[in-house]
Amino acid sequence: MERMDDLQHNGLVLFQDTAYACFNADALLLLGFLRLAKRDNAIELGSGTGVICVLGADNTGASFTGVEIQPRLVALSQKSAEANRQEIRFLCADVQDAPKLLGRGVFTAAIMNPPYFANGDKNGNASYAISRHEADSALTIFLSAAFQLLNNGGKLFMIYPADALNDLFAALREHRLEPKRIRFVYSKPESKAIRVLVEAKKLGKAGLIVEPPARTQANDTDE
Repeated sequence: MERMDDLQHNGLVLFQDTAYACFNADALLLLGFLRLAKRDNAIELGSGTGVICVLGADNTGASFTGVEIQPRLVALSQKSAEANRQEIRFLCADVQDAPKLLGRGVFTAAIMNPPYFANGDKNGNASYAISRHEADSALTIFLSAAFQLLNNGGKLFMIYPADALNDLFAALREHRLEPKRIRFVYSKPESKAIRVLVEAKKLGKAGLIVEPPARTQANDTDE
């Protein structure tokens, strides 16, 4: 069922469909981690509902493009942008085809929340399964696309499970995206980190800043 949600920010609205994956706390955590300026040309890979593009464009003034493989989510994202009178482009395509369709080295920033469940039963909802499973191949595809789309020195912002940080750093460096800034996310001060936010730089030099942790509710990051 289609619904229009009030984002409670500058009168912005977001159209979502309850039969499809809706945005959760991961998107809001990633949004709060972005460091963009008006001059930036940003692309979100796997833009889903479009909430990061919608709020990110309003918060930063940067130019945003979203790439999403699910036609229904692309249509709803476009509807949201039009209702908000925002000039955001949403492209219905596979992430791995984005460099060919949009050009190589044309973006100053890339944003992504890639699928990360490699094991276990997939969600019965196909939209949720697409957005959260097949992590092994998805991470390589997303990082390869990001490297091609970014200009030299371009920034990548992403969120990933904290317990997979070693694998993530190895994959980032394999794709010549150097981790520059991280922030761990906890549900409780005494609990283990559940997510990690990472900013990486294309062809960057070594040098990492570990920021103070962020807090969220444990069930906010569930599917």
